[in-house]
Amino acid sequence: MTTPTASSKPSDPGALSKKGQLTRARILEAGRQVLSERGYFGATVAEIAERSGLALGSIYRYFDNKEDLFLELLESLVEELFTSVNKSWVKDKVLESLRESSRRYLTTYYNNRHFIAGLLEMSAAVPECAELWWKLRQKTFSRKAQYLQKALANDVLQPDHTAAALATMVEQLAYHWYVETEKNGGESPDLEVAAETISLIWYRAIYAGAEKA
Repeated sequence: MTTPTASSKPSDPGALSKKGQLTRARILEAGRQVLSERGYFGATVAEIAERSGLALGSIYRYFDNKEDLFLELLESLVEELFTSVNKSWVKDKVLESLRESSRRYLTTYYNNRHFIAGLLEMSAAVPECAELWWKLRQKTFSRKAQYLQKALANDVLQPDHTAAALATMVEQLAYHWYVETEKNGGESPDLEVAAETISLIWYRAIYAGAEKA
């Protein structure tokens, strides 16, 4: 079976009929399930078609291949992770704000942990996937550096370097706790405990000394 050419596919998903949009959404949801359960290398378009209740050829009407489908899912995940902490910062309530933002991020990560594991597997093989993860990290580092500008105004630590270090710590801890630990039969910390741990590390590293001064 040959797949349709790029020109035969809808160039703008928004231009699809309501039925087409629903079908496309079904395919995306099936793709998400298969990637979460099988990982990138184990996922196949055939299983996505079976899971969505569609013929194999129907998948190719909307996506070139599984990478095309998974990259769209990654874009949605990137947005979800980035916006999960929006409006979590309350003026003059540093520790409470750190707790809230940590809780929101970790909850989002936990709810998507199997999906994230599959996408990270994909990033090792697909440059476009790795690039999207890179862009998410850079946006995250930049936003956190802005918050740190004032706190580190008279410190030898540079906001951009500090933001990258602490944000990377959070991401790696989330992966360790909710992907690796689960995979290896360990016991992951409760989300509240995890959020408290991360927020206190941030607070003691950056804000506690500044408030005492």
